[in-house]
Amino acid sequence: MKKRFGLVILAGLLASGTGFTQNTLDYYLRAARENNPVIKENLSQKDKAVIQEKIIRAEYQGPKIYASGEVNYPPLFPNKDDPRAFGYERAITNGGLIAANLNGLQPVFNRQVRETLTNQVRNTGEAGVVQASLTLHQLEKEVTDQFIIACQNLSQINFTTDIKNQLLKQKELVETLAQSGIYKASDILLIKIEIENETALLNNLQSVYHQNLSLLNSKCGLTNEPPVNLILPDIKPKDADQSSKFLEKFRSDSLREVYNLESANLKYKPQFSVYGNTGLKAMEFQGIQRKFGIMGGLTMFIPIYDGHQKEFISQQTEINIQNIANYKQDFLIQKSNRQKALYSSLVLIVERIDILQAQLNDYQKLIELYQSELKAGNLEMINYMNTIRAYSTLQNELTVNEINKLLLINESNYYNW
Repeated sequence: MKKRFGLVILAGLLASGTGFTQNTLDYYLRAARENNPVIKENLSQKDKAVIQEKIIRAEYQGPKIYASGEVNYPPLFPNKDDPRAFGYERAITNGGLIAANLNGLQPVFNRQVRETLTNQVRNTGEAGVVQASLTLHQLEKEVTDQFIIACQNLSQINFTTDIKNQLLKQKELVETLAQSGIYKASDILLIKIEIENETALLNNLQSVYHQNLSLLNSKCGLTNEPPVNLILPDIKPKDADQSSKFLEKFRSDSLREVYNLESANLKYKPQFSVYGNTGLKAMEFQGIQRKFGIMGGLTMFIPIYDGHQKEFISQQTEINIQNIANYKQDFLIQKSNRQKALYSSLVLIVERIDILQAQLNDYQKLIELYQSELKAGNLEMINYMNTIRAYSTLQNELTVNEINKLLLINESNYYNW
């Protein structure tokens, strides 16, 4: 029992050659980054934005060429020679319309429109990158937490296994001494019951470990593999980043509102296009071979009044931006409060770990003395068993506190981003 149990024995047991694969936290973090579909989707927003920029240039900068054709005949009743006939005005109808044209349309004077729409789609792409970064940061925290919890299970398995092995050795010793009448059958039965308790506990711990390992694989997009050994990470506290990356989300959202407003206001800008066509236009078939021609012109659209919609949209945008500012302020308050609470918890848990470690050292000395008395047949088995149980409980408490310390550091680093 001289060997210190708990998290410290984890590295030694893992390195002892169990034949299992040893995986580090970096292995799972790398898999999570590569396999998470939400991160991939968010990053793809930037690629989609680049394509959308090309669509905007094609729509507002490049010419459009299209063919058109029409044949119609509006009849007059009872006939076109009757001045009282019913039908469209003769000047409009005049026999019908035959048309086949090649048309061209070129938008002009719309650089501001292109730039506004381009800024809007670029913001969408950048927002996707920001969201991918936030999602990745959250995923890394969750994966690290799950990895640490699985390490706790594995540490408890290793410690319980070691306790069981120690009890098996003591059982052999007691059985040998019982043959000389030093110990009784009840003493053998007592240690046998304790071994069975440790076996049941070990079975339960292994089940929990497999469940947590499966959950870890799921978070990382990995298929379940045979049980592996995990190497406990050495996580150090990080200093707070003065320019918190969390704030990028609020900045991006505010820009989105600004660009959306600018895009909505584009319909109040004058719109101009140069157009032209060539081909056939005729009212009747007679002499149709001479009805081929060409035409060009300029179209213009200038909005005048729409019921003050522009003002209303601007008011909505101001409200949205204020809401974003409110959420930002609330986040900063929550973040500050959580960081202070985490710091206080870390101070207390470090003190608790020191106390538990000192108690464990005393228990180890006591168990060493009891083992010497056990060999000499001078110790009641119930006292030894009670001490082993108390030591096991204390060691488990130390393991839980050391794991909780890592979880607190991980959460603190999450906010100090």
